[in-house]
Amino acid sequence: MPNKQKLYIIRKEYDGFGGAENVAKRYATLLSEHYDVELIYAGYKKAGYTFHGKYGPGWCRSLLFAISVSQFLKSQPDSLVFSMARGVAGSIFRAGDGVHKIWLKRKKTHWIRKYSNLNNWVAPYLERKSIEQSNFVVPNSEMIKYEITSEYPHLSNKKIKVIKNGFDQQKFNCSDKQICIESSISKINRKHSPIIFFCANGWERKGLECCIKLISVLKKRGSNANLWIAGKGDSKKFSKIAFQLNVEDRIHFLGSISNVEKWYQLSELFVLPTSYDPFSNSCLESLACGCPVITTSSNGASECVSKSNGMIINTPNELTEDHVIAWILDNIPMHRHLISQSVSPFTSEREISKYLEILKLIKRS
Repeated sequence: MPNKQKLYIIRKEYDGFGGAENVAKRYATLLSEHYDVELIYAGYKKAGYTFHGKYGPGWCRSLLFAISVSQFLKSQPDSLVFSMARGVAGSIFRAGDGVHKIWLKRKKTHWIRKYSNLNNWVAPYLERKSIEQSNFVVPNSEMIKYEITSEYPHLSNKKIKVIKNGFDQQKFNCSDKQICIESSISKINRKHSPIIFFCANGWERKGLECCIKLISVLKKRGSNANLWIAGKGDSKKFSKIAFQLNVEDRIHFLGSISNVEKWYQLSELFVLPTSYDPFSNSCLESLACGCPVITTSSNGASECVSKSNGMIINTPNELTEDHVIAWILDNIPMHRHLISQSVSPFTSEREISKYLEILKLIKRS
C-alpha cells in the first residue's frame, strides 16, 4: 500500500473548547483516513523545531506563528497545507475567521482605537498573504465569500470555494427529550423551564447582554424562562447586569462544558445575537439536536435558519423587540424532529468530501 501524502493542518490555537479549535481537531481526525495528517499549532515541537506564537500580545503571537510556520513549510515542498491561520498560505486557506477590515466596520471602531491597535495593522497584512498566495480560498458561508470578493475584487472567482460547516451526526442529533430530562445534567429544577441556552466564547461580541435583557422582558411577560450560559467570559460583569435587571436568579453560568449536545437537546431555544460570526458551529449543532435558533444576519450560520427552525434578526438589540418576544411566546416549543431534519445535509462527511475534492484538484495540477 503506497504511503499517504503529508498534509499539514495549521491553526494557531489548539487547546480549549473554542469552535475553531474543535474544527481543527475534527479535520485532523477525518482527513487522516486519506492523508498523513499532522496538526501544527503555537507551541508545537517537531524534530527540534518549535512553532512560536504561544506567548505575548495577540498581534505578536499571530505574526510570530505565521513566520515560524512559513519558514518550516519551505522545507516541505511536496506536502499539502490546510491553513486555518492568517499569514500562512496553503493549498487551502480556510477563511473561517472572516475578513478583519469588514469586522472593524461592523464593530464601528473609532479611528483612534482602530489605528492605535497593532492587531488592526497586522491581521489585514497576514490575511492578504493567505488569501492571495493560497491555491484555494474556502469561506464557510456565502456571507464571508461576499466579504472576500468585496475586499479582494481582483481575486479569481474560481479560486473561492464555499464549504459550509458540518456537524457530527453521532453526537448532535434529536434525542428523545424525556431521556435527556432524566440524564445527569437534567437535575435542574424544571420550574426553570423553558430553558434558553447560550454557548459561546467572547460574550460581548456574541451578544450575551442582549440575552440577559431578553430574560428580563420575558419575566415581565409572565414567562418562567431561565438562561443557561456555557463558555468563557467575565461572569462577574454579566452577573451584575442580571442583578441590575432583577433576573439574577434566572441566569446560570456553566463554564466550559464537554457535553454541550445534551444542553442543545434539553433546551427549548438557543440564542446567539452575535454582532459578527463567519459561521457559528453552535447554531448548526443546536439545530441538529432539534433546538430552534435565534441569531443575527451577521452570522454566516443564519444561512441554515428559516421560519421552520428559528428566527433571524438584523441586530443584537432586536432580540428584545415585541415581534421577537411574541414569536418566542407563540412558537416555543417547536417540532424538534423537523428542525433536526432541516439541517440533515450539513454533515461532517459532506464537508470533508468537499475538501477532498479540492485537494485532489491540487494534486492533479
